Amino acid sequence: MTEEKLGAIFPKQYRELFKLVNNPEFGEWILYPIQTPKNAKKTWDDVVRQNKEVRDERMSEDLISIGDDGSGDKLCYKKINGKMGDTIYLWNHETTELDEYTSSLEEFIILISEENDDFDEE
Repeated sequence: MTEEKLGAIFPKQYRELFKLVNNPEFGEWILYPIQTPKNAKKTWDDVVRQNKEVRDERMSEDLISIGDDGSGDKLCYKKINGKMGDTIYLWNHETTELDEYTSSLEEFIILISEENDDFDEE
């Protein structure tokens, strides 16, 4: 249902993660939830709402925003022929520039986990 509303299929790693946890947080990044009837109150501000109702109009139509860091910057997938690629992009809300952030969700999780490990060593 979510994929139909967004017009694209999520990458396998994303689908597998969301089977385990909906609305995960990694460091300062929060991934938007998938709306579920069981948890309607916790999932109302879902990935569909973020891309259809409150989307920044400056974002390219081929981007699917999957999360943010609370500052306005977004993590995005690119939509190509009805599928989202594995690469995660960082969309800067101030400059509207789009940069490749990591080549996959797994790489993103590892990168953020390593950044957070730096604080644990102090």
